Amino acid sequence: MNDEKEDAIKTDIKNDLENPFKGYLENLQKHKSAVNPIHEIVNCYYKMNGWEKMPKEFYTGRYAYNKLAKEAKTLYQACNEVLDDSIWALDKMKYLAGKGKFDWSIITCLKHKLK
Repeated sequence: MNDEKEDAIKTDIKNDLENPFKGYLENLQKHKSAVNPIHEIVNCYYKMNGWEKMPKEFYTGRYAYNKLAKEAKTLYQACNEVLDDSIWALDKMKYLAGKGKFDWSIITCLKHKLK
């Protein structure tokens, strides 16, 4: 009986969650011209990991911009082309990776049920 109450509370909490990044694109467009959602996802990924001002050599291999842009496009399409949801998925993945102490990339968001 107690488990049923806990499950009901968890379901209510899950249903009440609201995307904290709602309106992100509109706000960004007010401050920047020509905003591309794919590039913004990659830039947010770099910022979340503290990599936005690394040496040029860092941005090769798995951290190459073109590779991450392809992953970002896949994530963006999976989120029905809603930038707010894509960035929220990145934020959730960063939290899960920090909690579980594992390495992650943009594409990792698709391997977990983040919706």
